[in-house]
Amino acid sequence: MRVLLDREPWRVRGFLGDEWRHHRVWGTLREPDAWLPASVPGSVVDDLWRANSVPDPYTGLNTRAIEWVSDRHWAYRHEFRLDPPPAGQQAFLCLDGVDHSAVVYLDGTELGRVDGMFVATRFDVTELVRTSAYHTLVVVVEPAPVSEPQVGHTAKVRAHKSRMTYGWDFCPRLVHQGIWQSVYVELTGPARITDLTVTADRVLVRASGNDLVELTLTDADGVVVASGDRALEVRDPRPWWPNGSGTPYLYHLTATAYSDGVVSDRREYEIGFRTVRFFRAEGAPDDAAPYGIEVNGRRIFAKGWNWVPLDLSYGVPRPDRLGHLLDLAVDAGVNLLRVWGGGLIETPEFYAECDRRGLLVWQEFSQSSSGISSTPADDEDFVAMMRSQAEAIVPRLRHHPSLAIWGGGNELQAGEGEPLNDAPVLTAVGDVVRRLDPGRLWLSTSPTGPAFLNRLDLIEQAPDDQHDVHGPWEHQGLRDHYALYDAGTAHLLSEFGVEGMTMPRSVAQAVPEPERRLPTRGRPVWDHLGRWWNNETLVQESFGNRIRDLDTLGLASQFLQRDGLQYATEAHRRRWPRCVGTLPWQFNEPYPNAWCTSAVTHAGEPKPAYFGVSAAYRSVLVGAVCSRQSWAGRAELRLPLWFLSEGPLPPATVTARLLTFNGAELTTLTCKDVSADAFADELRAATPTEPFVVDLQLVASDVRAERRYVLTGTDDFAELLDHRIEVDAELCGDQLRVRHLSGPVAPFVRVRDARPVQGDAGGWLRVSDSGFVLLPGEERMIDVRWCGAGGDRVIAIDGLGLHPRERLIRCS
Repeated sequence: MRVLLDREPWRVRGFLGDEWRHHRVWGTLREPDAWLPASVPGSVVDDLWRANSVPDPYTGLNTRAIEWVSDRHWAYRHEFRLDPPPAGQQAFLCLDGVDHSAVVYLDGTELGRVDGMFVATRFDVTELVRTSAYHTLVVVVEPAPVSEPQVGHTAKVRAHKSRMTYGWDFCPRLVHQGIWQSVYVELTGPARITDLTVTADRVLVRASGNDLVELTLTDADGVVVASGDRALEVRDPRPWWPNGSGTPYLYHLTATAYSDGVVSDRREYEIGFRTVRFFRAEGAPDDAAPYGIEVNGRRIFAKGWNWVPLDLSYGVPRPDRLGHLLDLAVDAGVNLLRVWGGGLIETPEFYAECDRRGLLVWQEFSQSSSGISSTPADDEDFVAMMRSQAEAIVPRLRHHPSLAIWGGGNELQAGEGEPLNDAPVLTAVGDVVRRLDPGRLWLSTSPTGPAFLNRLDLIEQAPDDQHDVHGPWEHQGLRDHYALYDAGTAHLLSEFGVEGMTMPRSVAQAVPEPERRLPTRGRPVWDHLGRWWNNETLVQESFGNRIRDLDTLGLASQFLQRDGLQYATEAHRRRWPRCVGTLPWQFNEPYPNAWCTSAVTHAGEPKPAYFGVSAAYRSVLVGAVCSRQSWAGRAELRLPLWFLSEGPLPPATVTARLLTFNGAELTTLTCKDVSADAFADELRAATPTEPFVVDLQLVASDVRAERRYVLTGTDDFAELLDHRIEVDAELCGDQLRVRHLSGPVAPFVRVRDARPVQGDAGGWLRVSDSGFVLLPGEERMIDVRWCGAGGDRVIAIDGLGLHPRERLIRCS
């Protein structure tokens, strides 16, 4: 039985150096007004902010005024009541995660230390809690260990701790501290359940002692399907499937340990049965890793995304935001999330929610590159520490059906651009994974090489070296972006991205009003909120250096981000089975950046880029190899056509049209009764001397797919700024009808949450598309759903060239 200590009030107080010892914080409470209210699980910075002791860390330059916090000791104090355990029972104080180290006291007695944020610690407190029902727990969290920000030396990192909050391109420096996982007292008899292993059709539970362990497995309807002692053979279980392949079916397991016929311990789990195997991409050499994923005998294309911690204060539970983000991933067709190595060994809640949604997980240990040198330390103490932590981490997670891949860390390198596949720490951790969890794939780092970067010159020099590669993370420009991804030869693209400005609500939250103007580059607030990803210069060049206001800059950057990510992701998919997976960088962000590569803002609002990747992950796709966005200087337009389907498809009709921005057809190509295996045709025409649209439609029985490309025969998209387009919108039940009323093609129509940032405005607006192309006279129905949203519900319709600039729809 667990007695949770999370839900009762805690207090926190900061101390310089060993001042906490001078105050004897483990004893009688002194100066109670000096202690602030606190939450566990949580983080020190969040506690201080909510107590009004530091400014809002999510606004402007405020994090710079809070960096001092991690240099102090923080004493957490909690008084609680616990009935003395009866004879024969043991009591253990359990701390599932302290970031990063602490000294623990109960009733004035020092129990010992906690070292390592990913290591759960147990203290036997049986005798201490027998004599009284009233207790005082004090956890003194020590100053954060010295570590490296994004640009530094990986060999200097001596702690297995999230690197992100030491300062990263998408997270300002504000080093995390606190009791970030659950605290509880565990009461058991002599026999205690210690471990669970699940295979394709078998359950094995380990427990201390040789007493009886009773297992009961029930299905989703509560019907018992199997029972036994310590091990269960499950006949023909319903399989757990990843998202898009079937139902992620889960069973409920109850494990009860008895001692002398009396219940000693009981645990409950949700488990799934599935097989996972790995295969090499088609034509891959023998030295390539088997990046392809096969689940329950079915090979799947890994429709992935890179996942980073939910928040800068990642210890604070945010179950609603976690569920919302994972639902967005499911809705986008994602089946694999890579938990990036600069972040966390993710929480039990994360894994449970991925299990329920059918989201496979690639979990990296918390090691990462450092810009200058990216080779981890190799001394015996560091290697032994990492081996010991792996011994604790792997058994804790291996029963989850969602877990598919273990990784040693992010972008570890022997030298610049030389992926590190052999190092003492990677050998040690890999040995632990292979011994304790042999059914999963172990990748020493990502990318594994032999080439590091997805770059055109490297592809041309050595196309067969592109196994698992990273990059680029920036839009490559109107002439080069498409060309790079058309030329790709990689088996797996585990990181690549396109940057873009954030959504207007996030600008209103994070950027002080006087700073909401151009230019954004080179200004302290904007630089603080995502300098690495501020591509204002490229956006301006792509629109003829004619953007004069912040709103237009945001729309133009998001137009490029959506289009760039969608084209790249489609290019990877159309190379299946030579390419077996694609994982854009990055899905979410831990901080409200003004510029970022994220597809979803810190507040949980999807950017149009999210919908571009979602479209690229549909089961049936039709497209063109466009080569470039700017066709200036090219007399003839030649666009090879393609389509793909994940399942059987009746003979299809593909229609390709070349349209002016006024909607006039310049040429049309219709291909009837074609199949994906044999389809080969191209759209040809004289290149227009203005912006134009390529409109593709596929029809096969009741299956339909479409794709539209906005291209130009000029050097840039400056003409899009001159258009005057009128668009109307109205709510029709749970749908929004968006209608084109007048003017040329609307190249980028955005649907967004327009509620005020302040006030009761929690929750989220969920729509089915944003950032789409609307032809003259066309209308589109957009699904609309509000999730836990309070206050006045307002939807905004805006976009490039729209007049008026914005239409507001108020929802009842």
